[in-house]
Amino acid sequence: MKRKEFRELISVEKAREIINSLQVFPRQERLALENAYGKILAEDIVTEINVPPFPRAIMDGYAVRAEDTYACSETGPVKLKLLGSVQAGSNEKFKVSAGESVEISTGAPIPEGANAVVMVEYSSEGDRTVSIYSPVTVGENIMKAGSDIRKGERVLRAGRKLGIREIGVLASVGKKDVPVLKLQVGIISTGDELVHPGEKLTPGKIYDANSYTLYAGINECGAFPLLYGIVEDNEAAMKEALETAVSECDLILTSGSTSSGSGDVMYRLIDEIGETLAHGISVKPGKPVVIGIIQGVPIIGLPGNPTSALMIFNEFVAPLLRKALGEDKVLKKTEKGIMGTVFRSEGRQQFLPVGLIRGRVYPADKGSGAITSLSGADGFIEISSSTEFIEAGTPVEVTLFGKVEKPDLLIAGGFCPGFDLLEDLSGLRFRTLYTSSSGGFSAIAANTADIVGVNMPSQDPRGSDGILYNVPTIENMGLSGIALVKGYRREVGLLVRQDSPVSGLSDLPGKQLINRNRGSGTRALLDLKITEFVAGKEISKKEFTDSIPGYTSGAKSEVAVCEAVVSGKAEVGVGIRNCTKKNGLQFVKFAEEEYDFLIKKEILETLEVRKFLEILNSPEFASKLPDGLHVYERTGEIIFFE
Repeated sequence: MKRKEFRELISVEKAREIINSLQVFPRQERLALENAYGKILAEDIVTEINVPPFPRAIMDGYAVRAEDTYACSETGPVKLKLLGSVQAGSNEKFKVSAGESVEISTGAPIPEGANAVVMVEYSSEGDRTVSIYSPVTVGENIMKAGSDIRKGERVLRAGRKLGIREIGVLASVGKKDVPVLKLQVGIISTGDELVHPGEKLTPGKIYDANSYTLYAGINECGAFPLLYGIVEDNEAAMKEALETAVSECDLILTSGSTSSGSGDVMYRLIDEIGETLAHGISVKPGKPVVIGIIQGVPIIGLPGNPTSALMIFNEFVAPLLRKALGEDKVLKKTEKGIMGTVFRSEGRQQFLPVGLIRGRVYPADKGSGAITSLSGADGFIEISSSTEFIEAGTPVEVTLFGKVEKPDLLIAGGFCPGFDLLEDLSGLRFRTLYTSSSGGFSAIAANTADIVGVNMPSQDPRGSDGILYNVPTIENMGLSGIALVKGYRREVGLLVRQDSPVSGLSDLPGKQLINRNRGSGTRALLDLKITEFVAGKEISKKEFTDSIPGYTSGAKSEVAVCEAVVSGKAEVGVGIRNCTKKNGLQFVKFAEEEYDFLIKKEILETLEVRKFLEILNSPEFASKLPDGLHVYERTGEIIFFE
């Protein structure tokens, strides 16, 4: 098959028009009530019974004739003959005449002749009699037959999505199974690099996320997802999967192999065995989308990148499914907010994943290949192709990803397990963006984070301790309107395998090192410690670092450092003590660093930040800090920068 480039990119509006014109027709089937949750009702439900089917008591007490109680009072009770008692579910028959009563429990049928129930609190029982101390009116404490639902009443309308309440209503009117709309949607994930969750990852492989996120999305719309598994990048295998899906489904969704690369096959197969309606949408993320029809069955090829695939599903496919199913509720929910930072666009229409925190909107886009762009977002904003940038403070409308639990605080900066403990103990919900210390300073400067964790060392020009933390960086960047809250100390050192001969910085020459990325406080601290180590020796710092293979490397996380050492790709890594135990590594300490927090002064008195600081200063936090982290005399101290 010849490689073919994208056809002319269509606009978002044209893509919606084409997708909305697709002929997708659901069938009808009956499902057992316990399996009907989340599905769309195919017919009106008209009840054949009254609910309740008989008049019943709604209080424990005594069934009486109301007129027999009119003359009673607390000091002058009326004494009635007690005929017996009736419990819920009982079919025992009584007939109440003047001067008589029947003991009754909640939910039990009202005996013939009785027209009210006296609560047990206003009565006292004697020998086959009951004294009534408070009068009741006709119908008091009784639910009449059909007062909840009347026989012949339409209780649910066709097109209703069956949730918890609807399932309860159907059960209460005696429906064992219900008619639902069955729209079967096939899911085909393509790619030689994919493996199923739970299988062992080998080099070059990644887990298949799209199959499961699309499955959940289809279910949420009330349709019936059908997984066809992972299909390798092979023309014959893809063709076979497509032909099977066409014979079984009303709509087919594929992911991957839709771009115009030499290894992409899906879009060309649609051309060969069906008809292509569009290939490529002028939108970010989601450009490589293909829309077609094979033997009358619509097919939408989504990009392989998880964020792109889910954004296109949410914006184009989900509305098609809901429309086809005739659902009577609009699931698309929006919320107003203001941009918390400046955002520059790329000159084409864009669906930007964003987070919402106390009415402020922040970009949450990590690139179309990152699934956490969506897991870390509450919704998205639509940006037109004519918009070059959005200024901070601009009102925007966020389309929410269903029901979301918005975070209390946006955290950025260098990674630290202490944040997890602060979140757990405070009961707050953090959204955390680990950006390194330098990224944390930038985030607080750009007003894109509430709190940032930083561990940036600088040489103390006064020569007192040798190293100062974070204050020089704040001063050099000219930051103002922030508070530096002193955090805790962390043990930093070399991470080596258990059998390693490395016992300190002097053993680094000739050893393959995996260093941290530029901008991280850990890397900066190693630089300073090497400067101290070579001082007065007959070797320069450059000569020393040049003798260490990999010194210029830059892993973006301590997880990556540990993995490199464990796998043997590196002999030595650099990081904090906490990550060694769970990876079976040995720790060679060379310093302690200070990990602090930068907080915008304007939010210091918010309930969320006050709770954060309260936990930071608590004995419980100090006692539960992970290995290698500990509070000290300055923990909780606040320094203001105006």
